[in-house]
Parts: sequence; C-alpha cells; structure tokens
Amino acid sequence: MQTICPRTLSNRYNHQLRPVEMTRLLFLLLALGLYAAPSKAQDVDRTVAVKPGGLLTMNIETGGDIEIRGWDRSEVHVLAKINGRDADHIDFQVSETSRGVAIRSEYRTRRGRSSSDVHIVVRVPSTFDLDMETMGGDLTVVGVSGRLEGSSMGGDLDLSGLSGIVQMSTMGGDVTLTDSKVDGKVSTMGGDVDLRNVTGTVNGTTMGGDISYNNVRSPQTGMGETVTVETMGGDIEIDEALYGADVKTMGGDITVNKAAQFVRAETMGGDIMIREVNGWIELETMGGDVEAHMTGGTSGDRHVDIESKGGDIVLTVPKGLAMTFDIEVVLDDDDDDYRIESDFDLNIEVDAKDNRWRGGGRVHATGTTGNGANRIRIKTYDGEVIIREGR
Repeated sequence: MQTICPRTLSNRYNHQLRPVEMTRLLFLLLALGLYAAPSKAQDVDRTVAVKPGGLLTMNIETGGDIEIRGWDRSEVHVLAKINGRDADHIDFQVSETSRGVAIRSEYRTRRGRSSSDVHIVVRVPSTFDLDMETMGGDLTVVGVSGRLEGSSMGGDLDLSGLSGIVQMSTMGGDVTLTDSKVDGKVSTMGGDVDLRNVTGTVNGTTMGGDISYNNVRSPQTGMGETVTVETMGGDIEIDEALYGADVKTMGGDITVNKAAQFVRAETMGGDIMIREVNGWIELETMGGDVEAHMTGGTSGDRHVDIESKGGDIVLTVPKGLAMTFDIEVVLDDDDDDYRIESDFDLNIEVDAKDNRWRGGGRVHATGTTGNGANRIRIKTYDGEVIIREGR
C-alpha cells in the first residue's frame, strides 16, 4: 500500500495542470488588461474669429455640461474636456459656418450603454445668438445678448446677465433666471423655476415643481404684462405683480406679496395668501385656507370672489369701500358650529334643510355698505369667515 503525503499530492496536481492553468491565466490577464486599460481622454482647445451678432449652434448628442459666457472679443473660444470609459469613441467637431460656429459631439460607435464625461466651456461675443441642444447635462449661460434658444433632456438651466429673447427648456432639472432683461419663456418638466431681478415679459412654467417670482417687472413702456404662472404640482410665490397676477397650481400653496389691478389664483390642494392687492380678487382652493388683504382706495373695480372647499377665509377690505355681501358657509352636519366674524353689520340666516352638497346645513350672510357697488362673494365648507376693515 502506497502512502502519498500532502506535499507530494500538491506537487503532482500542480505539475499536471500547470500548462492549462498558465493558458487560463494568460487569457485572464489579457482580459483584465483590456478592461482596466485607461480610456483615451480628449482635450479640445480651439478659437474661431467671428463677428458680433453671429450664431453659435450646438448639438451635443453625447450629453454633457455646457457653460457659455459672453466676452468683449470677436472670437469664439471652445474648450472641451472629454473623459470616461468611451471617451475615445466620441467624435467632437468644431466648425465654421456662414453665420458663426457649430459644435457637435456624437459617439462614432455604440456598444451597449456608452459612458463618458463631457464638459464644454465656450466664450462668445457678448452679442451673439445661441441655438443649443444636449441629450443631458446642465446648461449655464452668462452675459450674452441675442436670441437665446436651448434645451436639455435632463439638467439644470442657470441663466444670468442676459438680454434679448430667451426660449430655454429642460426635461428634468431646475431653472434659474436672474439679473436679466429678456422676453420669452423658460420651462422644466420636473423641477423648480426661480426668476429674480428680471425685466421683461417672461413666462416660467413647470410640470411638477415650485415657481418663484422675485422682482420680476414688465418694461416701463406701455401697459406692461400680467404675471401668468402655472404648475402641475408645486408652490407659487410672486413677489410683485404690478399689472395683475393670474396663477394656478394643481397641488401647492400660492403666495402673492404685492399686486395691482387684480389677482386670480387657483390651487387644487393648498393655501392662498395675498398680502397686498390694489384691485379685484378671484381666489379658489379645493382644500386650504385663504387670506387676502386689499389695499389702496375705493375707486375702480374691487369685487371679491373667494371659495374654499375646506378651509378658513380671512378678508381685509379698504376703509369706506361700497360693498354687497354674499357669504355662505356649508356645513357637514346640522349640528356643526360655524363662525362668521365681521366688522360690518350682516344679516345671518341658518337653513338646516339645505343639503344639496353634503347633507348638512347652510349659513347665509348678507349685507350692504354705501351704494353696494362691489360684490363680495365668499363661500366655504365647514370653515370660518372673518372680514376686517382696513385702517
């Protein structure tokens, strides 16, 4: 009987399989070497002489962050840094056109899901038109005057120091427009919109984010424009709307700090706060509180129409305003308590038999001041109504 020690067995095993193992090892090392081989990064640095008022077109099919800044030279300077696993598969072109410069980036070949990191910085004359499109990435534009158009499939828009016409959109990022004199539109499908220190007629829209207007003014020539804002599911905040505000959200709060002429606001599920309005108001919410403060004199149209499907309503009216009150509180149950508090004499009637809406009662308050020229209609469901006279 032969006895084999562990060392002998190990030596025999290694000796028999060494050629096979060596072959496998070589293939493995080769594969790992190819996989781990560093990508060939690209750096592009090019300058093109142009005339102010020209056009920069960009079609960035690879996606990537883009930064465009105006300067006082008659040149377009392009600096691009391309890294990542598939950097050497990207074709990046800068070419002269009859109007200016065209930039394009695309994958020469696609193998499954391509991966790269593209960052582009472009300097253009301060007066220059832009036409940009990227498949994904942030877009920054600073200090450019002209017709400015662009879109991103999924990045933020950061716009400042612009003048002219702006048409910018993103499919899934935030939009910021500041310190600019522009007309046009900025929009996003799923982010916030923030407009600050802007002069011009600009429409900001979002499908699912908040909207904020802070010091957004119409040009001082002519009658100016109404601030019109709509979002599918976020809050709206308007700092100033001197030519009226018409705002709507499907599911957020609405705040207007200062307005003239009128405020029309509607939300499907939030509160409404109008801190100061010199004009008429029409406000509606499906499930929140409403507070509105009317300022200014008593001349002109000062009618009020406020309705909440489930909140309290507080209204302050100018001193001496001629009004006809039509106030209604619908109750869930005949025994529900109600509160109507007013600085004006009102005739209050309770009708427990009115069950058109919820099977409960109805409280109706009426009254008149002066010649009753302005109708004040207020309606709420199981909420309180408070009416104050301004000082």
